[in-house]
Amino acid sequence: MKYRLNRKFIPWLVLHSIEYWYYYLGALFCLVMLHHFSSEIPMLAKELGDLAIAGKLDEIEIKTFFLLAIYILFFRTLSRLLFFYPARIQQRNLRMELVNRLEVAPPRNYKNYNEGMLFQTLYNDLNRIRGFVGFALLQFGNIIIATYIFVPKIRDFNPDFLVAFTPLIGTVFCFALIVGGFFPFVKRQMDQYADVQNFLLESYEAKKTIQNYHAEKDFYKYFDEVSGKELKTFFISSIGRVISFPLVKLGFGASLIWAALIVKNDNLPASDLIYFSSFLFLILEPLMFVSWIGIVTTQGYAAWVRIKSLVRDLSAPLTADWLVNQSGLESVRMPLWDHEIEVEFPKNQWSVIVGETGSGKSWLIENYAQYLQVKGKRYSLIHQEPYIYNDTILDNIFLGQEVTLEKLKLAKEYLHKFGLDILAKNMDDLLSLELGENGKRVSGGQAKRIALIRSLVADVDFVLWDDPFSSVDLILEAKILDDLQKEASLKNRTFVLTSHRLSTVRACDHITYISKSQGIIEKGKIEIILNQKSRVDEFFNKQMA
Repeated sequence: MKYRLNRKFIPWLVLHSIEYWYYYLGALFCLVMLHHFSSEIPMLAKELGDLAIAGKLDEIEIKTFFLLAIYILFFRTLSRLLFFYPARIQQRNLRMELVNRLEVAPPRNYKNYNEGMLFQTLYNDLNRIRGFVGFALLQFGNIIIATYIFVPKIRDFNPDFLVAFTPLIGTVFCFALIVGGFFPFVKRQMDQYADVQNFLLESYEAKKTIQNYHAEKDFYKYFDEVSGKELKTFFISSIGRVISFPLVKLGFGASLIWAALIVKNDNLPASDLIYFSSFLFLILEPLMFVSWIGIVTTQGYAAWVRIKSLVRDLSAPLTADWLVNQSGLESVRMPLWDHEIEVEFPKNQWSVIVGETGSGKSWLIENYAQYLQVKGKRYSLIHQEPYIYNDTILDNIFLGQEVTLEKLKLAKEYLHKFGLDILAKNMDDLLSLELGENGKRVSGGQAKRIALIRSLVADVDFVLWDDPFSSVDLILEAKILDDLQKEASLKNRTFVLTSHRLSTVRACDHITYISKSQGIIEKGKIEIILNQKSRVDEFFNKQMA
């Protein structure tokens, strides 16, 4: 994959233009033709005025105006397509790159980004980049080519008219300066908008506990505060546009009055003012868009800064000593609270981590996954609450994998072994069952078992499960574990689990008992640890008591 986001803003923009040069070459040709035909309008308008004054409107050739309109519409439409299409391609490329970086980055690299912030970057910020690339480049080309074509024609007609454009150009320049001065507020507003988005996402999730959701009066109050801050910053960031927008209209009027004075003082025909006003209207669009280029560039650059901040965090190297200064996979030293512990996960065996709630079991298994990633090992990590996509069971199981006949047969066997075949009348209906957003059409335990199957059919050497059977009854759990440990295709995999349940522990080969205050309390083979008066025995005896 080509990593475009490693570049700085201006080099990236230049290389983007070079990458899609053939589009832009065609677009510039269309702009030249567009402004060439547009530049004929003022003279035609002047001649029309002269004919009207002379009472000879019957001499007007409608065909000329009709053909001119066709040419202008054609080249205007085509020029915009050729500018905006590569911008859309670039948006897709950057989004794919960000998704790829998120996929390969350790979760801790983006732990400070909530869902709203990630959505803002992947969707809204990239939309602004697309708007900047498509719109700003188009209008910049518009200004250059319009100036190149219009100025000589105006100068040849009446050089004094060029000076009359000064008020319009000056007010547009002031507009751009004022809008640029509010850049910090634009970026701040975008950050706060992400907070509002995240709040709404969390509110939707809160509907799962609908009664408590409606009982929380402060919930609404807090949302009012969050959205109020965003609205205030939006207001401040918009002040520049609100103040300076009328300036452009004022400049337009001043230029028109200036030209009228030239016509009056030089005793020129009234149709000359029609000529000037036609060019004034033609040049108003690209000049007006100078100000909008400032707005779009400000938003685009602010979006780029936010995107680059995420990229830096995602690309941050894993430099912790424990990650890079050891090579073993079965015995690994890693941090746990204030301790440095040595955990053992024997190859091709089932290991389980136990401990009180909050002792660091999930932290430990995630750290081990991070270590495996650094070492380039293939692994699958299923968290306590894995995400299920709004798709079929089949597509959720084979997420990111190629569906082969062998794997499909294996998935069907696991669906039966995991007790999920009760969800449909037959296997075909089961595989095509739509699960809804985050699996809301099935129970939490069923959704988790689907995720466990996903890891079993994956081509990995290490299977990491965080509390996999917490929502499964003891009978089904025993059956699943017994079937999996008899499975020949799983004999060469290393399983690492966390659990609170003695039934899970008994099915494993090796145990590590941890606590926040002591680190590792006890570890060893299950058959030895559970057959003597051990600390693990005390832990589970307390649970049963």
